[in-house]
Amino acid sequence: MKSQTLIKTFTVLFIYFSYSFNLYAQSDSSGRAETEILPILSYDTDTGFGYGAKAFFYNKLSIKESFDLILFNSTKGEQWYKVVFSVPDFETRQGTEFPFAVDFIFEYDKWKSYNLYYYGKNSFEQSDRQGDYADKCVYELIDARVLFNLALRKDITGWLGIKFNSIASYNYQRDSRIDSLAIVKNPFLETPSVKYLSANINCKWDTRNSYINPSNGYVFEMELEYAPDIFSEDNSFFREAFIVRYFHKIFFEDLVLAGRAMEQIIISESGSSQFLAIPVGGNNTLRGVSVDKFRFKSVLLFNNELRYQFWWRFGFITGLDIGYGSNKNLYPEKKINWIITPVIGLRFFMDNFIVRADVGFYKNDIGFYLNFGHIY
Repeated sequence: MKSQTLIKTFTVLFIYFSYSFNLYAQSDSSGRAETEILPILSYDTDTGFGYGAKAFFYNKLSIKESFDLILFNSTKGEQWYKVVFSVPDFETRQGTEFPFAVDFIFEYDKWKSYNLYYYGKNSFEQSDRQGDYADKCVYELIDARVLFNLALRKDITGWLGIKFNSIASYNYQRDSRIDSLAIVKNPFLETPSVKYLSANINCKWDTRNSYINPSNGYVFEMELEYAPDIFSEDNSFFREAFIVRYFHKIFFEDLVLAGRAMEQIIISESGSSQFLAIPVGGNNTLRGVSVDKFRFKSVLLFNNELRYQFWWRFGFITGLDIGYGSNKNLYPEKKINWIITPVIGLRFFMDNFIVRADVGFYKNDIGFYLNFGHIY
């Protein structure tokens, strides 16, 4: 039954993408589309059926800038709005020794029925064993960033950034398995909201031949982030991330081996909100695992894909997502052992972005995802 659903979903996506391609509006002299508008009609395991639009405008002011807009709503109550304005555009400056670039990013993401996963001891049980639970709540994320970029060479770049982040959770509904008289501690309720302003620094060696759809090159990237106590106590933290990415054609022209290895650690104050931990699960980390199912203080992620563009603008991928993480305040054994999720998916290559439809397999669950851009 699940395999039939998979086939039907992919068939609908093929037809839908082919139709949507006709919405190309204008192209510049290089042949790259200056305007691309794509209506969104999708199904995602975490968000349900969704609708909206994605629009991309390039070089409208004749300064090689880009304006990227996503408007999305879903039947499971997600409202996702994202705007990215870059001067010059990401793809334009890739592999060039640009003197200066700036990116403005704003994202608003609200879930009316967001799952928070945690472990807790039921007061009605005799043993000390902790069970896994999932409470529902309203979850609101606001993320605003300004990034100032500089290229020392065409393959060595960096940026300094300022980020404002606000997470609020409210209207909690306890897990249906919890008796109304039982006491099960939800660690997220101790500090259900968090707000911070952070400074970020990033440097990388980047030899990719494209930002949007690389087929060759390597990336070695390091990022540091520090947030002081500004809006409230116990919200200060330090985060470091080290990321390696590789892209290489193998066997024949249109088959690309792509991979990402990522290590992240966050050090926060004692008693800080668990919402400061690194979320893992969903369409950008471990496909097949529910969105943000895990929140780690330290995490290792490995993503590997074989990418094949088989006809016109359509492509196919198969791969593995692998993850491991720890958080002594959330998990009984202080860690979650290695998770491995096989992935298959379709790609539709537009001039300025990529539409991706992925299916991830985790234990007895299957996750369907539709989003934009390669996950790395």
